[in-house]
Amino acid sequence: MKDYYCAIDIGSSLCHVLVGRPQADGSVEVIGVGTAPSRGVRTGSIVNIEATIQAIAEAAREAELMSGLVVEEACVNITGKHLHGGNSRGVVAITNKDRVVQHADVLRVIEGAQNIRIPGDQEVIHVLSREFAVDDQKGIKDPIGMTGIRLEAEVHIVSASITALTNLNKSVMGAGIQVTGGVMSSLASGEAVLTEGEKELGVAVIDIGGGISDVVIYVEGGVFYSAVVPLGGIHITQDLSIGLKVPVEIAEVVKKNYGSARVAIVDPTERIELPGMSGRASRQVLRQEVAEIIEPRVQEILQLVDSELVRSGKKGFLAGGVVLTGGTAHLEGIEETAEDVLALTVAARSPLGVEGFVDRVSGPEFATGVGMLHYQSRLADSPEVIESRPTVGVVSKIKNWIAENL
Repeated sequence: MKDYYCAIDIGSSLCHVLVGRPQADGSVEVIGVGTAPSRGVRTGSIVNIEATIQAIAEAAREAELMSGLVVEEACVNITGKHLHGGNSRGVVAITNKDRVVQHADVLRVIEGAQNIRIPGDQEVIHVLSREFAVDDQKGIKDPIGMTGIRLEAEVHIVSASITALTNLNKSVMGAGIQVTGGVMSSLASGEAVLTEGEKELGVAVIDIGGGISDVVIYVEGGVFYSAVVPLGGIHITQDLSIGLKVPVEIAEVVKKNYGSARVAIVDPTERIELPGMSGRASRQVLRQEVAEIIEPRVQEILQLVDSELVRSGKKGFLAGGVVLTGGTAHLEGIEETAEDVLALTVAARSPLGVEGFVDRVSGPEFATGVGMLHYQSRLADSPEVIESRPTVGVVSKIKNWIAENL
């Protein structure tokens, strides 16, 4: 196990760099945190490499100063509308003399499950095993050591745009950091905010970020469905900017300090002061007016999420309900509004299993970054886990291509 891990979470609003040490009890001690405005990302995809390099470098410097360590390599999040998820199945014969399932058989069956048609501009980044079957015995989590003739695997496959992966890798490398692997943002967030019991029950994680919202559904302990909704917190801010006739910067402050996703719980007499512009005097507006702008947009985001839950075919099996995370999960009243729209139990949640600078990463906006630290530690502790190994391979190929062609 490495002494420490680094994670880079590049969002549409902010870039976070985290440094953490894995602990024996499975928690992560966060020893360094850096945050910088993210000006080169739109709806989860990099649109300005130089601006993204600057954001990563700025956040990394802050994390290095806090931790006293150098961020030389890191795991990076992968998100955006270019992501595609789907389920597949692989089947192989158990060919060794004793008919005992070995690690090589698991590798073969998962490789076989990857034999699906994906667009030429996409690359597989995750092959997430949900369950295995040996002959007629289904629902097996770890088949190694079992005896049989046939091994089957149910997997969830996630692919991403090669162009988006290349731009992501170039941005991180441009900041002087080597990429050790990548993790889908919603998968990382799930690692940070869910318990294993919730994954077994059936639960959905909704990570409402700046430009997009990531959705991942766990059924019987494994990922069954993943999707991206092209709306997030930035769209709420833009609505406030237009509705209140203030710059986006002021609208963002209003959202964070006075925002509510539920009009009914806001005091109808409470007023807030908006700073004047172009020499004009400041003015007051009812806080309820702010909520009247925010709630419809939050409902729209959640309605799109609900469409994905229905499309998955598993909405009725989510005994663990929905867990909200991401920066927008801070909004007052969002749990109640989400329960109304989704007709499921909903809880907004911050990262679990964190030690060290807990106060610096206690918000839901740090779920993806903390989750990547957990994910790297889990892979190091369980080398037989191959769920995200393809991601590392993809990044390595991209790095080699850059080295050869630039």
